[in-house]
Amino acid sequence: IIKAMYGANPIQTPFPAAFATSIDFGAPVGLDPNVVMYPAWRLTYFLFSLVVIAGVFAFLQFTTFGMVVRAGMADRETVGLLGIDIDKRFTFMFGLAAAVAGVAGVMYAPLLSPNYNMGMDFLVLSFVVVVVGGMGSLPGAVLAGFVLGILQSFFSNPTFKRSIVDTLYLSDTPLDTFIMGLDQIVIYLVAIIILLTRPRGLMGRRGVMEE
Repeated sequence: IIKAMYGANPIQTPFPAAFATSIDFGAPVGLDPNVVMYPAWRLTYFLFSLVVIAGVFAFLQFTTFGMVVRAGMADRETVGLLGIDIDKRFTFMFGLAAAVAGVAGVMYAPLLSPNYNMGMDFLVLSFVVVVVGGMGSLPGAVLAGFVLGILQSFFSNPTFKRSIVDTLYLSDTPLDTFIMGLDQIVIYLVAIIILLTRPRGLMGRRGVMEE
């Protein structure tokens, strides 16, 4: 439906005028101007994500609704025997998750032009983040998201990868080509290592995914 309405080409989305600048973080600490610059919209997006994460965490952790949902995740049968329609609550949480993902997509649109198939690009990454963080663990998913995101960011930087190659004297070797293309697979390599050594994920409950 989206493809029929808007076409298959990416749709350019401009930055809000007030945030189409960069912030100089170096000048206040004595560095030369324009050395440590960071786009204002990316910083806004980061702060916004922290607010959303904190809000969802507080909702699940400190409200009666959230406590019931967490109890249902741990023991659905017992919660059902108490007369609680846990399916309705799970449906609400699914809708809340969809709304959060939608808002995140709107905020991210100026950074990555949206297209009808972009959800598939994030689907596998989202699954990896959830599994690495630990099934059913919100703090684990947040931690895994930051760790894997930072790793991918580092390995997407050609200068960083070249410095690794030069430091290890790997220039003009097969490993040179491997390291320079590592940004495409680093998330999956880390996921494999973590799950081989800790099958329940970084912050998963003991016994989950370990049998």
